[in-house]
Amino acid sequence: MGSQPTPEEAANALQDISDRREQATAPDAHPTWTIWAFALAVLAIGVTSDLLPELRTPLLYALVAAALLFTFLPRWKRSGAALGYQRSPVARPAGTPARARVLRMLTMLGLIIVVAVGATVMRNFDVPYPMTIGSAVIVATMPLWRRLLDSASRAPKA
Repeated sequence: MGSQPTPEEAANALQDISDRREQATAPDAHPTWTIWAFALAVLAIGVTSDLLPELRTPLLYALVAAALLFTFLPRWKRSGAALGYQRSPVARPAGTPARARVLRMLTMLGLIIVVAVGATVMRNFDVPYPMTIGSAVIVATMPLWRRLLDSASRAPKA
C-alpha cells in the first residue's frame, strides 16, 4: 500500500501542522501595515480638519471607501493573501467569547465619544488645532488600547 514517511518528512509534516495551528489560533489576523495605515489615516483626518477644512469631507469619503474596501477584500482568499492576511480576519480564534466582541465595539465607541467631546471642549477654549491633537492622542495610545482589546478577546485557559 503506502510507504512509511522518512523521519525528516514526518518532522516537516508535524512542523507544518504546528505552524498552521498557531496561525489559526493567533489573536490578531491583521497584518502590521494595516495598523500603520490606520494611524496615518487618523492623523490625516485630524490635520486636514484643522488646516484645510474644505478638504475634510472628500478625505473622509475617500477614507470610508478605503476602509470598506479593506474590510471586504480580505474575506476572499486571493485578495486577502495579496493584502498580507495569513487567515481570514473574520475567523475568530477557537473559544473567543462573544462578550469580547461586544467589549471591542464598546471600547471603540467610547474612544470616538471621548475624542469628539475632547475636540469640542478644546475648540470652545480656543485651543489651536484641536483635531490634530485628538488624532495624535489616538495614535499615541494605540498600543495601549490594542493591548486591552487583544487581551479581552483571548479565550480563557481551560
